[in-house]
Amino acid sequence: MRMKSVAPLLYAAGVFSASVVCAGSLKAEPLPLSHGTYVQADLACEGAPFAALRTYDGQGLGGPHDSKCVSKIIDAHGRTYKIATSCAAAGDGSPVAPTTAFETVFVQSRRSFKIADASPGEGGVSYKLCPGSR
Repeated sequence: MRMKSVAPLLYAAGVFSASVVCAGSLKAEPLPLSHGTYVQADLACEGAPFAALRTYDGQGLGGPHDSKCVSKIIDAHGRTYKIATSCAAAGDGSPVAPTTAFETVFVQSRRSFKIADASPGEGGVSYKLCPGSR
């Protein structure tokens, strides 16, 4: 009787467990961005739809319907950051079950960035800091 090794299964279980623990207990790592509200680069800040806004408070990069966000840098190469962001509340502050989103952020300057899943020159959405936001 030949027995199969359980090592691959144990390894897979360990990787899965570690990723669940990491995603659920993120600690903020600052991105080189100014704090404030960002709007899609092709729009004016005043009157922009909520869907075109992102916020960065030094702890996390959140969307218009998020709060209490924490972003962790998973990988960094130059000005390109792969981040995992977990938000523990809705935009109005009411608690929600934390979920983790993974994004690639290309920091163009302290006041602008681009979010994409490809290389810096391909696709994505660019954002600029709104004046007077903090």
